[in-house]
Amino acid sequence: MVDPLPMEEPTPVRISDQYPAAAALIRKWESVDQSGDPHLIPYQDSGGNWTVGYGQLIDSDSKDIERTPEWAEANFDNQIEVALEDVRKLEAKLPKGMRFTHNEIEGLIPILQNVGYTKITNQGINAMEALQDGDKKRFAFELFDAEQGFTKGANEDGDKAILEGLVTRRGEEAALFARGRHTGGMVQRNLYPYNPRPI
Repeated sequence: MVDPLPMEEPTPVRISDQYPAAAALIRKWESVDQSGDPHLIPYQDSGGNWTVGYGQLIDSDSKDIERTPEWAEANFDNQIEVALEDVRKLEAKLPKGMRFTHNEIEGLIPILQNVGYTKITNQGINAMEALQDGDKKRFAFELFDAEQGFTKGANEDGDKAILEGLVTRRGEEAALFARGRHTGGMVQRNLYPYNPRPI
């Protein structure tokens, strides 16, 4: 009798692989010089916050601790997990029966990772009203628009201003959110390579 081959344990799918476009966008904007490589040595962002890895805020007490690439990758998946939970909290505010599409989720994960659920819900009053009305187009405008959206931060002088980098990032997030949506009988072309996966 031939011994059966040992069963291989399935490799768990990383959450970042389930949302590849969102993950790629975050890696781009939160990496060293947009190289895709994480910050292993903590640095201060434009707002003076100590940051490490892919945009992970830390307190000043741990700013002298250098991280490993393995830590950065595990933390990256954790940040996406938290952002996804926040997407679900926003989704719960939609009218009964409405949900976010996979593309919309991919567009929301990066802005939630960057801005945070609390700031969006507290400062994005018009966005929250649009969400509760089920008006996804107006909701997206309030989040991503260059002037109305979450594009302001501290400039080089420390003053609050619209930042070009945030305008560009919000534009890329908006493109993910709207990807595949029908407009005027035409389908918007995907701006990012994408292989749909079930949620």
